[in-house]
Amino acid sequence: MADEAKKEKKDEEQLTLAQAANGTQVASVQPATIQTIRDISIAIDFYDDIFSDFDPRQFSQRELSKDFLSELEVRHMEKRKGQIEVRFFIPAIERDTKMEGIIKKRLREHFEEELKGLDWELRRVQKRGALYCAIGFVLLFIELAGATFFPDSFLQKTFGILLVPAGWYGMFTGIEKIIETEDRLRPRREMVQKFIKCNYIFLSEDKE
Repeated sequence: MADEAKKEKKDEEQLTLAQAANGTQVASVQPATIQTIRDISIAIDFYDDIFSDFDPRQFSQRELSKDFLSELEVRHMEKRKGQIEVRFFIPAIERDTKMEGIIKKRLREHFEEELKGLDWELRRVQKRGALYCAIGFVLLFIELAGATFFPDSFLQKTFGILLVPAGWYGMFTGIEKIIETEDRLRPRREMVQKFIKCNYIFLSEDKE
């Protein structure tokens, strides 16, 4: 077996040398280590296009335009997989490096605030779902205790008819609220996290 292994290794080395001599490129298979970054390109005429027309405050505090945010969301849906990079194309004459730094900071702040809101909603529903589960468990426990200590009594049967459905309803409703809310918010949270971490790049667009 050792001789066969040496022979195979020698044959592979000879084949490699022969390919190199003939100018054939030997491709080496390596695992992909760099994740594909997908760019979202947005053309704007002025920096004001990014912000709401109804908010008179300075850019560092101004609300983002709903149309702009909607466009970002649509573009993200087209490029869901992998990381993203947002590129703004603006006429060169309108470029202002300092203003662009403020806008990048404002964009991240906006999405960070949205992520906090989503996390708060998720925690709120989880607490409510846990409360439903707890109430359902208590009702079922009371029914079980009644059946144990007062078997075959009229009061126990009456409470059993009322408590068992209510207990299971509370348990299932609580679990459903937790699972459905997590599933509903997960895509949004993932998108917002991408916009927090992504690069925002401003590029000059020369118009003739």
